[in-house]
Amino acid sequence: MPGHFATESGGQHPRNINIPAHNDNFYCHIEKTGNFNSIVLKKKDLSIPGKDHVQIKVKAASLNFRDLMIAMNVYPPTPGLPSVMGSDYSGIVTAVGDDVTEFKAGDEVFCLAAGSLLTDNSWDENSSFAAYINIKAMQIAHKPANISWEEAAAIPTVFLTSYYALHYVANLKKEEKVLIHTATGGLGLAAVQIATWLGAEIFVTAGSDEKRAYLKSIGLKMPMNSRTTLFADEILERTNGEGIDVILNTLAGEAGNKGIKILKKFGRFLQIDKKDIAQNRTIELGDFNKGLTYSAIDLALLYWRQDQLKALLNEISDHIKKNDFGPIKHSTYKIADLGSALMYFSRAQHIGKIILVY
Repeated sequence: MPGHFATESGGQHPRNINIPAHNDNFYCHIEKTGNFNSIVLKKKDLSIPGKDHVQIKVKAASLNFRDLMIAMNVYPPTPGLPSVMGSDYSGIVTAVGDDVTEFKAGDEVFCLAAGSLLTDNSWDENSSFAAYINIKAMQIAHKPANISWEEAAAIPTVFLTSYYALHYVANLKKEEKVLIHTATGGLGLAAVQIATWLGAEIFVTAGSDEKRAYLKSIGLKMPMNSRTTLFADEILERTNGEGIDVILNTLAGEAGNKGIKILKKFGRFLQIDKKDIAQNRTIELGDFNKGLTYSAIDLALLYWRQDQLKALLNEISDHIKKNDFGPIKHSTYKIADLGSALMYFSRAQHIGKIILVY
């Protein structure tokens, strides 16, 4: 989970942004990297969707750590994908391409985007938190009627990542032990729901007394500190030296090696944090003689497995309709307050998701 980010806003509350007219398209642009006072909304033409694309008028979007890193120009990009802010959206379909049959104008949807697409399938680099986005139908699911626009916008990245990692990659089983790091983040809270649904025994960490208190309030026992590596000793003590079956790792640095050491035979280490990979950090292989599995999870790569992405989106939508999974705790900002939202995010004090309302 991120720590504090230094910005160039001079400690001032970021100014509100002037919003274009209701039906105008716009995108967010940071004129000076790291200075959230320099964010402007720029008008742009509304392009028609390509033949397999769907156009969505955005109702809400959610912030991810990726967005903050892009704003600070420190994001390690996924090869072949643009580094534009905004990936999780909910909204109303306004137009569809000639080959699209699943969606029609007026449908309520949520989606995972990697930026808006032009008609030739090239990326629109000027589409950060755009008011309208054109994306492939394979990146979209129908919004369940039992959740709000804000709740729907909180779904894609955190539920897709944790569901794919725990259910499909780790194949987490009933009564297996899972360690979820930084469990008060959106990803962590989604993972807790998924691990509960799978019947696993859950261990969690968080970075402050307030966050650990929140985890206790939702029924999680003895949350540990994510800002030290003492969790490894605590896990061994609480499991009588047995260790853990699955670790959902969001921590950079030595925490990774510490985690690997407490995995049981056939344990699975799910690497969500991108910092160690970007820095080509080494891991100790001696403990892999226990038949361990190390998997790097980068949700953006599913753009090249769109059948799988579509299936996952639909599965999660169905689980929400059945109340297997519920809304994530969130804070709400208007899109005009994007600078304030990024500033709040940079302090790493929030619990759950930060939502932008259009």
